[in-house]
Amino acid sequence: MKFRSFVYPIPGDGLHDELNAFLTSHRVVDARAHLAQEGRFLVFVVEYLEGKAAESGRREPRVDYREKLSEAGFAVFSRLRDHRKKIAEEEGVPVYNVFTNAQLAELVAKRVTTRTALAEIAGVGTARVEKYGDAILALCTDLMEGLGE
Repeated sequence: MKFRSFVYPIPGDGLHDELNAFLTSHRVVDARAHLAQEGRFLVFVVEYLEGKAAESGRREPRVDYREKLSEAGFAVFSRLRDHRKKIAEEEGVPVYNVFTNAQLAELVAKRVTTRTALAEIAGVGTARVEKYGDAILALCTDLMEGLGE
């Protein structure tokens, strides 16, 4: 990882063009602002990865699950995402560490309600089944009762 700093006088209205251009053209990991010299300067420290943001684009095209799933299926998918977000916030991890959108969509599409079926979804290994399986399957069972497809 690399670091770059930007220093601006206070007030510095309209002087952040260089910072904004850098942020949009690099793969930023973190950016923090600090006051320096008794509050006379604002210092931004940006941590970034090598390469341009455009080069770090998605490997696969973005999927619109609203189009991929039925209306009722998308409603279940949305509730599963909400549940996933709650778990991720409680554990302090990114949501995709719990389940990815693709995995949640497959849960809905295949109407998964058993640990065996959950383990058959790509990327859902034994650890995820053990850690999140019972809760997600109970929610799936409740939510999918309403799917009449």
